[in-house]
Order: sequence, then C-alpha cells, then structure tokens
Amino acid sequence: MGLELISKTLCWVVGFKLKIQMPINRVVVGNHLVEIMSFYHVRRADITVLIGPDSLDVLHSVTTQSVSDLSDNVSIFASILNPNGRMTDRILIWNLVDQIALIHLEGCSESTRTLLSKSVSWKQDVKIIPLDSGFSSIWVYDLENIREDKKIIIDGQIHSTHTEDGVKIHLGPNNEINEFESNLIRSGITKIDDDGMQLFQIMNGQINGNIVRNYRPIPLEVSLSNDISFTKGCYTGQEIIARLDARGVLARTLVTFSSTNHLQSGNHKIIGGGRLVVYYSLFHDEKWMNLGLIHPDLAETGIEFSLDDIDCNIITKW
Repeated sequence: MGLELISKTLCWVVGFKLKIQMPINRVVVGNHLVEIMSFYHVRRADITVLIGPDSLDVLHSVTTQSVSDLSDNVSIFASILNPNGRMTDRILIWNLVDQIALIHLEGCSESTRTLLSKSVSWKQDVKIIPLDSGFSSIWVYDLENIREDKKIIIDGQIHSTHTEDGVKIHLGPNNEINEFESNLIRSGITKIDDDGMQLFQIMNGQINGNIVRNYRPIPLEVSLSNDISFTKGCYTGQEIIARLDARGVLARTLVTFSSTNHLQSGNHKIIGGGRLVVYYSLFHDEKWMNLGLIHPDLAETGIEFSLDDIDCNIITKW
C-alpha cells in the first residue's frame, strides 16, 4: 500500500528566499539578489503520504499553517513545533485531492509521523504511509525561469507547480527519478554536491534538517515567518510564536557572515559582549563563510566583531 499512491513522477516547484552573494551574474528578483544559474540536488527518503478524508484536519492541528481548507492541487510550507515554539520539522504539504503528500526536512520525518499518529482521534480516518523506500525527490534550482503560480499543472504523468523563487521539486519512484536525473544531465544542468548545497544554504539563509535536529530554531528567528498563519487556531508552540510576534523584537536573527578562520558549530562569546550561534562554516573564495544566529543589534551588513582571534563581518541578515 502506498506504491500505487504515487505511481507517476510528481513534480512541483517550491521556493526559498534566494539572495546569492557569490560573484557571478546577478539579477534582482523580488527584492532579493540571485545568480542566473541552474543546478539540482537529489534527496532520498523523508517522504510521507496521508490518505483519508480527515488528513488535512490532522495536519491543521499540528502545523503552523491553516490547512484544513487547503485547495486541491496546491502546495504550502509549514513548520512543526514543540511546546517551546522550536522547530522539529519543516514540511511541504501538497494537496493531491485524494491524498496528501509531505516532504520533510532531512532526518525529521520519523518524529513528525509519530506526532501525526498520536494526533489522529478515534473518530478520524487517516492513514499515514512512509514512502522512504523506493521514492526520491530532485530539487532543481532554475533561477532563470521564476514563476509565481502555485497551482499544480498535470502533463501526462508529471505534476508541476510553481512558486516565486524558482526551485522545482520532482518527486517519484526511484526509477522515474533516475531517468529524470539522466535527462537533467543531458540538458546540461549540473548536480551540486553536499558541500555545494551547504554553501548555497549558507549564502541564502536556508536551514536544513541537521540544523533543526541539533538546534531546534524558532521559525521567526530563521526567516520562516511565511510558514506561520498568525490567524489560525491553536497549535503546539503557538503561545511562544504569538508572544514573539506581539513583542515585535527578536532576541536573535539569522545572518550570513564571513570569518578569518573556521568556526566550530555551536555557541560562541563575542568579544565586547554578546553571543553567536554558528550553524555552518565552510571555506569559499579565500575566506570562511558562515550561517548562524546573532543579536539584531549586531546583524546589520558590514558590522565587524571578533571571537577570540577570529575576525568576522556580517554579509547579510535574513
């Protein structure tokens, strides 16, 4: 059960905020600076399908988005939080009419499936089916063909939808994904390796499953306010999110910054006062590029600070 649910390649486009800082051809898209480039990244596993008339209601009860009335053939991002308002997963919810497909952050699917199982009441009809075995997704970053239409378009066995940031996701059985990947290679689109993907995430203020599992960020601190419906009813962690939103000031904000040496992931003290959380540090273009959290007062572009004998410079805040 489940293999017949996605017997064809499902492909959709989903978006992140893109603000490429690397020195290549650049254009402004939606107030963000982006490179003109195309590449793809393959992800295995972390796919779930929900079947049953109450699937959207269950998702509505546990996610930050209002999805109980999500239109047919539409996708939307949502976060899943713990009682402290911290992320345990970020999912793409895709309403396929007779089923709901989810793509989780890497390594975060099991906790979400457990939560979903516990959230189904005896009155509700929902089946939760992991599709980790036999199914994969390809994420194609095609920044020259950016569209804002999120509706799903069906062309033969391909389902497609578009958001404003030019990231396409193709989901399907492994054999279909492998064939699709071969076609990408023949068309000249480059496969990005793990280091390249990590650098892309650093330069674009994107978190991944490793960050969520190890640091449990708050969505508002990592530029994911679009994941949240501030008008929906109760969900786990809502009180914390509402308090932060009402206050209007965050204790930390996500930044991309450079450093003169490698920084270990984790907490650091800033000389002169303040703290920094480093998510990733990667060498690029004769300097170290980093992604992390810092107090908003230190987050403006061009601000310099030091950690022991390592000098840092803010490139951009998210």
